Amino acid sequence: MYDRIDMIAGQNCPLPVPALHVTVMTGRKISGPDLDMSAFLLNAQGQVSQDEDFVFYNQPLRADQGVELEPEQNRLTLHLDRTQPSVQKIALTMTITDGQVKGRSFAEVQHVTVLVKDFLTGFEIAGFELDTAKNQETALILVEFYRHQDNWKLRAVGQGFVGGLQPLAEFYGVDVSEGESGPAPLPEPSPQKLNLSKITLDKRGQSISLEKNRNGLGEIIVNLNWNSTPTKSPGLFGRKAEGIDLDLACLWEFQDGVRGAVQALGGHFGNLQQFPFIELDQDDRSGRSIGGETMRINGNYWHEFSRVLIFAFIYEGVPNWSHVDAVITIKSHHQPDIEVRLDSHRNDQFMCAIAMLENVNGQLRITKLVDYFSGHQQMDYAYGWGLNYVAGSK
Repeated sequence: MYDRIDMIAGQNCPLPVPALHVTVMTGRKISGPDLDMSAFLLNAQGQVSQDEDFVFYNQPLRADQGVELEPEQNRLTLHLDRTQPSVQKIALTMTITDGQVKGRSFAEVQHVTVLVKDFLTGFEIAGFELDTAKNQETALILVEFYRHQDNWKLRAVGQGFVGGLQPLAEFYGVDVSEGESGPAPLPEPSPQKLNLSKITLDKRGQSISLEKNRNGLGEIIVNLNWNSTPTKSPGLFGRKAEGIDLDLACLWEFQDGVRGAVQALGGHFGNLQQFPFIELDQDDRSGRSIGGETMRINGNYWHEFSRVLIFAFIYEGVPNWSHVDAVITIKSHHQPDIEVRLDSHRNDQFMCAIAMLENVNGQLRITKLVDYFSGHQQMDYAYGWGLNYVAGSK
């Protein structure tokens, strides 16, 4: 067990364990996704060695370096014993998306607290609270994890930075394309530059199209994250409240009319390199996995697809979609993240059709659905797939 060290700006402290959970909490939370947490893996010159050393909402996982970001929870997991010797420092930052355009600053947030815990035990190692009431900047460098001889140490920084995420990324040597967010048309970015954009489809029926660049669509990644925590305590004499097991799945259709499904139910996990060129990575039964559930579509074969219906269903637990707070994020190389939140709810239904991916003249068109159903057959009928369903388990 550790005695927590409450740090002030400029103070250093040793890190007794290499595996850490780092959580950032704010005083007056700016709504929704406007606050973005990022990490930069830096060399001895204080620069990233490659753009993959920038960990943020568009690329939240750097497994080979032991770095995982959970953007929705403002939480970073570090396994410093996996970090390669070329990484001498990891800078943790927070920015306000379009802060300058919207006239917002960290003065609205009032204070930011960084809490560092032992990953295995949950014991608190260090805390750093920064008063931001007078900060007019839209970016903050919060703390740095750095190598000292054969060990890692933590430095409290608390430094404001003028500009948003793009200037901050460029300061650390990341080559980025223009624009951070918003529903503007999507110019094709340079394949050498990292795209910081993210777009939220707010309304049902809203669509956006992603054009192929010179390298094609590449791998299309669909990620599902949700909150599995029960809504209420069961009470003194009540049964123990159960969490929610939410499953990511899809129905697919090819240009030749062949149709099928990829889902954990029944063990139909698919195959990324062979037909049907869609694969479900894992079945997260808790909702607590940093990675959530991820489905991958081989974009090299997108010309053979007609459409893909992305859906989720509650395999176990009470259907309480309003509490689940589920979101899918669709990623494609050198394209902005496309985010679809389940922000309208039908708590009497177990299944939600979230988004339709369609091949329109070779482009990938994504349409928000968020349409609820009592089961597979009802959803299938609504979208005209024509499959037959039998009871299954996993």
